[in-house]
Amino acid sequence: MTYTCPYCGTELRSENQAYYCAFCEMAVSAEDVQQNGERRQIAFQTNNVSISDAEQNTCQLMQRSTNDLIVLLRLVRQKRTDFYNYMRVLNKAEGDFQEHAELTAKDYEYWTRKAWVLENILRDRTGVFPERITDDYLSGLAVRADKINGKSMRIRAKKQTIKDTK
Repeated sequence: MTYTCPYCGTELRSENQAYYCAFCEMAVSAEDVQQNGERRQIAFQTNNVSISDAEQNTCQLMQRSTNDLIVLLRLVRQKRTDFYNYMRVLNKAEGDFQEHAELTAKDYEYWTRKAWVLENILRDRTGVFPERITDDYLSGLAVRADKINGKSMRIRAKKQTIKDTK
């Protein structure tokens, strides 16, 4: 078994109970060390994110994984749409609904700003953010993550030719 770098697949040197990658020129923590050139396994999960997570401040949101942010953006956009629809209904209603309409408008603004925060964090990381986040989009991300998880970082030895053996 060979301990390898999670970024480049190079065999690591062990120094004082720590690991060092000569190619990346950096220390690698014990929990990040991989074996035999395998990639670190990353699972795309949608069930560990809820709308209450979106109420974190921007600094906390910036610490979350890109996958979590994509799922949160989907939830926030739905919440914003819900408040927009409530606001439309309340604005059409007559009578004592004005106070409710104002509160709903504040909620709509809050969720709109949260969507912008998430979009901009994603944009800073990847250069873009998804326009629509459907079930198919999320399942496609999960399939691609699984496919990439299975790709090893081993370089195959060159096959010997007749010229090489002479």
